[in-house]
Amino acid sequence: MNRFGRNFWIFHVTFWLVAAIALFLYGLTYGHVQVAVVRNLYNPLVGFAFSYLIKTIYDSRFPAGFERRLLLIVGLSFLGALVSALVINPITFGLLGYEIGDLPLRNLLQDGLYFVLLYLVWSLLYLQLTGRSLVPAPADTTGMQTINVTKGNQAFKLDLANIVCIKASGDYVELCTSSGSYLKHGTISSYEKALGKGAFVRVHRSVIVNRDKIVSVSGPTKGQFWIKLQDGQEIRSSRGYRQAVESLMPEAP
Repeated sequence: MNRFGRNFWIFHVTFWLVAAIALFLYGLTYGHVQVAVVRNLYNPLVGFAFSYLIKTIYDSRFPAGFERRLLLIVGLSFLGALVSALVINPITFGLLGYEIGDLPLRNLLQDGLYFVLLYLVWSLLYLQLTGRSLVPAPADTTGMQTINVTKGNQAFKLDLANIVCIKASGDYVELCTSSGSYLKHGTISSYEKALGKGAFVRVHRSVIVNRDKIVSVSGPTKGQFWIKLQDGQEIRSSRGYRQAVESLMPEAP
């Protein structure tokens, strides 16, 4: 398990343990220890599982743009609250000695706001842990010869000339060099615009290559080329960028 994986599980377990204690104390206000136990055990377990599902959604597709991000976070928090309420409240109602079939809709959805807040707080803390935010970060390469990057606990400036290629990776771009890669917030389009028409050429909707790091270009095959880079990678271009790739090929004498 890598460092981020350990940090996530520490955060995930700690958050729901704290939530369990808070819900237990809140459950005591009903005057029934059974209610406190239910809220102490069942809701954190439901929350633990559902928030992990939320994590997989954030990791697989975290949209660009403040409005879409906010809508996703709020929507998943309300969905999680609904699931929690539908699981926990009928059990709680039964422990109070009532027939679950007689549970009114108002009681079925009771305390939904608390559940929404739990998932909202979890989401914001998780996004903070992964370096993401509601407001997309712009690319910071304009007018610069270096990009600020981090590796572990180290922060340093990466020379643009050392970048072999840039790949889209969800809400990030991956800056690939011969010695490793670095993730930065931003879109591939924003980096294409910031880097201009110099050494970097976009050859695919998700890849920009450094023309100075190209070893060979072969093709075309069905309108696509294979671009071999100095770090050993082979990038397949897309048909929409054929003209840009052809400009990378040496002219015949």
